[in-house]
Amino acid sequence: MHRPTWVEINHKNLKENFFQLSRLVSPKVSILSVVKANGYGHGLVPVAKSLSECGSSFFGVTSLEEALTLKEAHLNAPILILGNIFPNSSLEPAIKNGIRITVASIESARACEEMAIKCGLRALVHAKLDTGMNRIGVNIKNGLDFIQKILEHPSLKLEGIYTHFSGSAEDPKFTKFQIETFTNFISLLSQKKIYAPYVHCANSAALIKYPESRFSLVRPGISLYGINPFQGEKKLKLKKVLSWKSRIVFLKEAPAKTRISYLGTFVTKRASKIATAAFGYADGYRRSLSNKGVVLVNGKRVPVIGRVTMDMTMLDVTECPKVHVGDEVVLIGEQGKETISVEEMAELCQTSAYEIFCNIAARVARVDLV
Repeated sequence: MHRPTWVEINHKNLKENFFQLSRLVSPKVSILSVVKANGYGHGLVPVAKSLSECGSSFFGVTSLEEALTLKEAHLNAPILILGNIFPNSSLEPAIKNGIRITVASIESARACEEMAIKCGLRALVHAKLDTGMNRIGVNIKNGLDFIQKILEHPSLKLEGIYTHFSGSAEDPKFTKFQIETFTNFISLLSQKKIYAPYVHCANSAALIKYPESRFSLVRPGISLYGINPFQGEKKLKLKKVLSWKSRIVFLKEAPAKTRISYLGTFVTKRASKIATAAFGYADGYRRSLSNKGVVLVNGKRVPVIGRVTMDMTMLDVTECPKVHVGDEVVLIGEQGKETISVEEMAELCQTSAYEIFCNIAARVARVDLV
């Protein structure tokens, strides 16, 4: 590793989180581990391998490219692409590799059928129903006709039926409405003698809070990576998986009234010791943290000063004794008795832990701790 900015992925904690979540469901319920977006920024293949060792029944990804990457890494669990495949030409490698396909419209089901016939294979599909997210999927009011049309296609195997919540961690009233709507629809299908092996709607928050959402498959995502959607919830002791670190690459003494970084948005009020660390917004450290971010140096919280630049960020380390070039800087994680959580960083940025994780740049090395 050459550039001194990296993230450490604690696979022991990742596995412990999986086991904690798996204990919430019956042994008969399968677990689809969501590893899309490069495993929420944690590293697609290493994360999937660890979860496979834990017994993950399925993997959920966002694209054909991610699915094929897992296939090339010899991950044997079924893989579901959680979204429309586009363009339709991408259906061919998906079908040939046994990748599970989301069909979210009659048109997409028809395109999948045509490609399956061309390939001489049967496509494994999961029907996506919209219960209120209004992103993709057939409105559940038209769901019965949609499912029946899928069943009319002999080259399609209906392996799953699912929906997605719009706010399961924040909006209990609407979440319960979505669960009830989906449950009633599955009951209607049962009355019509229509069944699918995998029925699923529970994401992390629903898995934790709404037992009635746990059908034959659940889809934990952010919780696998140590984030509990419910602050203060005490049933689970999820462990943080990712730490983000860098190093000091330059030190200088600055007198009072010294302008720091672009446009001098920070001016020292006293004689100060200024450290330059090797991380910036090109690494995913948000520019909005200029003059308000906090990092850890030698076990102390120190402020980000001046504008965050593309590759480097300045810190006021005046209160840190014996600071040296090469000292570790913690952006997310623990150092000594201090901690900076991804939730703290996200709050400062007025965003979510999801976005912080996913925006950590590809150039930031992932170091796997096993």
